[in-house]
Amino acid sequence: MALSACVAADGGPNQSLRLAQGPAASTIVDPQELIVLTADAPQVLISRARTLGYRLKAVYPLPDLDDTLVVFRIPDGTSIPQAIEEIEEAVPAVTAGAHHVYRLQASARGERDYAAAMIAWPKGGCRAHVRVGMLDNGVAPDHPGLRDGRIAQRAFTGSDAPPASDHATLLAELLVGPDSLRNTTLFSANVVDPAFADGEAAGVVSILRGMDWLASNGVNLVNISLAGPKNKLMNRALGQAAQDGIILVAAVGNAGADQPPQYPAAFPFALAVTAVDRDGAVYRNAVRGPHVDIAAPGVDVLIPKADGVKVSSGTSIAAPFVTRVVAADATLARKTASQLRTELARRATDVGAPGRDEVFGAGVVRAQSNCVR
Repeated sequence: MALSACVAADGGPNQSLRLAQGPAASTIVDPQELIVLTADAPQVLISRARTLGYRLKAVYPLPDLDDTLVVFRIPDGTSIPQAIEEIEEAVPAVTAGAHHVYRLQASARGERDYAAAMIAWPKGGCRAHVRVGMLDNGVAPDHPGLRDGRIAQRAFTGSDAPPASDHATLLAELLVGPDSLRNTTLFSANVVDPAFADGEAAGVVSILRGMDWLASNGVNLVNISLAGPKNKLMNRALGQAAQDGIILVAAVGNAGADQPPQYPAAFPFALAVTAVDRDGAVYRNAVRGPHVDIAAPGVDVLIPKADGVKVSSGTSIAAPFVTRVVAADATLARKTASQLRTELARRATDVGAPGRDEVFGAGVVRAQSNCVR
C-alpha cells in the first residue's frame, strides 16, 4: 500500500495524543505541533525548517492526494500562527497549519423507526454504483462485515486499541447493513484514536492519511462524520480529492444552532448534511448556516446490531442516508458537489421556510423512485 511508507523521527504525532489545555485550545491536538503539506520532495522543507529550530516528528507520503504531510515540533516560545507564517515564508507553495481536532457527531437517546420511509428508501436496499468509504472510528473487530469482505478497514491512529465507541459500527450498518447499500465493499478508514479525547475525535494527520488511502482504493464517495474548525490543510487535501472526482458527504456538526460553520462540511466542495426527526423538525444541536445543503433522518434513528438495536441521534447519523441515495443512483454518483446540490434540491421534500434555507438546506433528501437491486 502506498501509505505504508512512513518516516518517523522522535515518535509520530499520534503516539500519545492528548488535547491541549486552556480555554481556547480544546480544538488543538498539540500546541507545539505544526503540520505542513508540500507537493515537492520534502527534503528542502525539512532542511529549512531545521535551520529555523523545528524538529522533525514524522513524514507521511500522500501520493493519491499529490502531497506529502510533514509533522514538526515548533521551537519553544513560538506560537502556531507565528510558525505558520515563518514556514510558509521560508518555503513558498507549502501549506502549514495547526493539528486541529475533529469530533464524531452522534449521541444515543430515544427510539423511533421512521428513517427509510421518510426518504422513500426501498425495503431490501439498493445496489451501489460506486465505491463507498468513510472516515470514522474503527468498526468493531467482531463485525461480520469484516469477516465476509463487505468491509475493508485500515487504521491510521498509531493505536491497536479497540474503538472507544460503536460509532463506526453503527454507520457501517446504515451504509452496507441489511436493507441499505448492496453489492459494495465499504472502505473504512479508522482515523479516531481511542486514547484521544475519550475516543471521540481525530487529528488532521490521521484524517488526511485515511483520505489518501481511500483515494488509493478507488473510492468515489466518502461519508464523513467528523466536524471541527476550518483548517488550510484540510481544505487543500480534501479539495484535491474533490477535484479528482471524489464526492464528500459530511455532517454539519452538533455544536449548536448559534455556533459558526463546522468543517469539512462547510467547505464548498463538500455536501453538508443536517439532521431532522420523524416530524421534519431539525435536530436541536445541528449547526446552521448558508452552507447547509440537505437534510436527512438523524434524530432517534433505530439502527440494527448483531445483539439487537441501538437508537442514535446526530448529524453524523443523517449523513449515511444521503450517501446511500447518491451511491444508489448512477446519475448522481458521478456528479460534482455543485451538480449534486442542484439535483438533490430538485428531488427534496421541502420543510421549514419555503425554498432553500439555513436550517434544512433544500429539504429532506429523497431516494429515486426505483433502484437496481
